[in-house]
Amino acid sequence: MPKSGKLLAWIEPRCGGFLAAFVGGGATSRQPATRICPSPEAAREWVEAEAAILGTPVEWSPPA
Repeated sequence: MPKSGKLLAWIEPRCGGFLAAFVGGGATSRQPATRICPSPEAAREWVEAEAAILGTPVEWSPPA
């Protein structure tokens, strides 16, 4: 489980789809986990499914 107890996540348009990304709240030098998804909804669902597996809540970063 991340040190902060949360995953920090965001979604941004990328490559004709949407990049879903997250990192553990306590991580300072790791690359985020990412996946290209066909829609923002699919991106959100992927992040939330990964968080459920880890048993941690998601804190969403506002779009850049």
